[in-house]
Parts: sequence; structure tokens; C-alpha cells
Amino acid sequence: MRLALVSDIHGNLPALEAVVKDMQGRGVDAVINLGDSLSGPLMPLETAQFLMAQNWVHLAGNHERQLLASAAKGLSDEFAYSQLGEVELAWLATLQPCQAYSPEILLCHGTPNSDSIFA
Repeated sequence: MRLALVSDIHGNLPALEAVVKDMQGRGVDAVINLGDSLSGPLMPLETAQFLMAQNWVHLAGNHERQLLASAAKGLSDEFAYSQLGEVELAWLATLQPCQAYSPEILLCHGTPNSDSIFA
């Protein structure tokens, strides 16, 4: 099985679309998004809508956690949050930070114990 991993998109939909286009000729069987998908100064809403339409495995990264937290957010999280609607926020809330893909493959955004490599 040939897996494609994407991560840290940060709302950069044009770059994501270029990656998806490149994947089309590579025999990819499944795509996995490891998180940090929307927070950034670019296109969070459009990126969320694109990702929600994909039949991919999606994980939550530290920025998804921060987007959904009621505590103070960073500037990129505040911008992304201001652009998202109820549907997109509800989708984000369904994402898990860690998931077993198979007995041999464990998916996570940072480490199995933390969504941030700095924790």
C-alpha cells in the first residue's frame, strides 16, 4: 500500500492543491492528513471545505486544539477561528490527535503523548 502524508497545511490551499495534483500520478492508495490544517494567514475556510470533501484520514494537531480552546489563541488561530463557521468547527472537534491506522502504523501529529514536539 502506498500512503501519502500531508501535515502543517496551515490554510495554504494553493500549495495543498499542487500537492494533490502531484499525488495523482504516483499511485497513492490513501492520503493521511496529520493536522495543523487551518491556522495561518491564508485561506482557512476554503482549506477546511476542501479537506472536508476528501476521503482522507484527518488528525488534529496542536493548532486544532488551540482553535477549539476557549483560552487565548495565537494570532494565526484567532484569524482562522474568525473565518470558520459552525460546520467547520464541528468537523474540527471530531478529529483525534492520535489514531492507529493499522497494527503496524500509529498516526500522530507530534508524538503519541503530545500534539506538540515541544511538550
